[in-house]
Amino acid sequence: MPADLSELLCRERFTSCDRGELLRALKQWIAACNPTCLMHPHGFYVLLLKRENGEEWRLHLWPSDRGEGYGMPARVHTHDKHVDSRILIGTLSNLQYTVNEVESCGAPLYEAHYQGDRYQQHTRNVLRKTDARVDLRLEERSLMLAGDSYRIERHTYHEAVPSPGLTTCTLVCMHSSAPGSIKVVGLDGYPDELSFERSEHQGHVFLRYL
Repeated sequence: MPADLSELLCRERFTSCDRGELLRALKQWIAACNPTCLMHPHGFYVLLLKRENGEEWRLHLWPSDRGEGYGMPARVHTHDKHVDSRILIGTLSNLQYTVNEVESCGAPLYEAHYQGDRYQQHTRNVLRKTDARVDLRLEERSLMLAGDSYRIERHTYHEAVPSPGLTTCTLVCMHSSAPGSIKVVGLDGYPDELSFERSEHQGHVFLRYL
C-alpha cells in the first residue's frame, strides 16, 4: 500500500484529512492493485483495504443504479466492533434504534455467523433465528453529507440508508471488538436459517463512481 494512503488510513486522521486527497489516494491504489470486492446481500460493494492491529479498513459503495439486494430484507443490525465511517461521496441516513425483547408481536431476532473469512467469496454467511422476538423504536435519524463522519458503537442497533438515486461511498474502520454475537432484526415468513455466499467483483467497479 502506498505510504500516502497508509498514512491517511489512521483513525486519528481519516475523519479530518482533506476528502479530495483521500479520494485521490484511494483511486490510485485501486487502479494500481486491482483488488477484488464482494457484493453485500443488501446491495452494496465491500472492498477490504487492510487488516492490521485489530482494525479492518474497507470501502462501501452504493451505486446510483443499485438493485435491492437479495435474501431477507432485514436492515437493522449490530456489529461486534465499533464502526467509524466517513462519507466520501453522496449522502446517507444513519438510523439508531432501541431494541427490547417482547413476548408476542414484534419481529424475530437472528444471529449472524461467518463460516470462514468474511472477505473471501466462498465463505458462507449464515443467519440463524433465535427464540427472541423484539420491538424496535427509532431513537435518532442523522443525515450525513459528503465529508461527514459518524460512529456506530459496537452491539448497538442501526440501519444505514443511502439516498435513492445517488451514488454513495463511505470509508469505514471497524475496531475494538467485544464478545457477543452480531444480531439482525428479521422478518416473519423466512426460514429459521438462511445461508448465502457473496459474489466477487473486480475492485475497479469503484473507479466508475468515485
